[in-house]
Amino acid sequence: MRARTPLLSLDNVDVKIGGTTVLSGLDWELVEGRHWGIVGPNGSGKSSLLGLVAGTLWPAPGAGTRRYTFDGHTHRDAVEARRRTAFVGPELQDRYEKWGWNFSALDVVLSGIFRQDVPRKQAMPGERIRARAVMREFGLGALAGRPFLELSRGEQRRVLIARSMAFRPSILLLDEPAGGLDRRSRAVLDELIARAAQHTTVVATAHAATDLPSVASRVLHLDDGCIVKRVTNRSATVTGSGPPARTQAEPGGSKRSDGARADRARSCGPLIEILDADVWLGHRRVLNDVRWRLERSEHWLVRGANGAGKSTFLKLLYGQLRPALGGAVRWPGLGDPRNVWDLRRQVGFISAELQAAYRFPSTVRDCIASGFASSVGLIRPLTADEEKTTVRSLERFSLSDFAARPLSTLSYGQLRRTLLARMLVNEPRVLLLDEPFEGLDELSREIVRTELGAFVAAGAQLVCASHHSDIRTRFTHELVIEEGRVVKTRSLP
Repeated sequence: MRARTPLLSLDNVDVKIGGTTVLSGLDWELVEGRHWGIVGPNGSGKSSLLGLVAGTLWPAPGAGTRRYTFDGHTHRDAVEARRRTAFVGPELQDRYEKWGWNFSALDVVLSGIFRQDVPRKQAMPGERIRARAVMREFGLGALAGRPFLELSRGEQRRVLIARSMAFRPSILLLDEPAGGLDRRSRAVLDELIARAAQHTTVVATAHAATDLPSVASRVLHLDDGCIVKRVTNRSATVTGSGPPARTQAEPGGSKRSDGARADRARSCGPLIEILDADVWLGHRRVLNDVRWRLERSEHWLVRGANGAGKSTFLKLLYGQLRPALGGAVRWPGLGDPRNVWDLRRQVGFISAELQAAYRFPSTVRDCIASGFASSVGLIRPLTADEEKTTVRSLERFSLSDFAARPLSTLSYGQLRRTLLARMLVNEPRVLLLDEPFEGLDELSREIVRTELGAFVAAGAQLVCASHHSDIRTRFTHELVIEEGRVVKTRSLP
């Protein structure tokens, strides 16, 4: 059998961004029909390698060669590669949240046919027929009329992959496709990627090989911008990894006393209380008749499938969403703050959507410091105490070396750590965490576990929506949401 010509060949390639070498000495070939996984920690160069494949990043001058071959024609430039390559990653998904692109799922897939970010022209009947056919092929027909921003994270990701397949790409690049998804959603996504792999060559990234799509039979291991290992003929098909063992939080790291915390709980009653709350997004009721209380010393783990309503539940607690007429959410144990800014000083929130929204041109240091005013961007000079707190936060989250770096140069996991540090500078009484470990490698997870554990040991309370129990604390209660309804609450042993 004659060997197939690689779609892409890299020969001793370096890549520099802003004068910093992010990839070094890469030798690699991508052959049509051979699907690859790329694994490595945050900052190892995974996303940069995808950019190099996609043609959005270039080899450093005089540092190796990159060649593409499509339909028997070899190219040194990336013009044809840009047309032949489709990309789906957290940044693309978050862009819809940031700009409020709430098109129907069908229109999102149509934008792939148009080769546009969003649909900018009236579709012809044949184009709409083709878009519906793509959605049916990938098992998404029932979502066609649903607004994109009202879909779960897993549903959005599947729609974006269908959108990319409407491009009819030769190469499909997937950055952390399984991140933040439960086992069932991962299995559904894995099946969709397997269908896509029948039409294109897939390259997917993950922190661990167990999080790669099952079609990735070859795995490239990156560390510090270099290829350190190649594994071929991976036989195991794993769509998710189990939660690590839970351990108790180590005290320390926060200098607040229980007395100082008690001073902030200015009145009696539960810290947060939800009364008969319905929440609507557009014409769809996302939460239905929710009743719930957060009492002192409680830590709640919120469970449910992707799309069940967990994120909406946390936004309700944060004051970002309000219940429909007849329902209420109150914060009596926090003094019933008079405005959202007073509430933000006592309740911290982290989610993928917040990460999408915080795209202000800022350095890591200024982003963390913006947490004091709960602003997007630093809007005032810091006091001496705030400056010291910012420096300590940089140290605790291992971000001191990145303090002057623009946020745009960070990996997804590094940005997540920065936003977690920003959330904690106000020493909030309640921490609302929506899949806080999504996009983090094991080293970053350990840093975050330690810092969250320190805040819990000092008296902060958690309400965490997560598929994995990565937080080093003993949750006292569990809440389960199914299709917008609280179906179970229980005390945990």
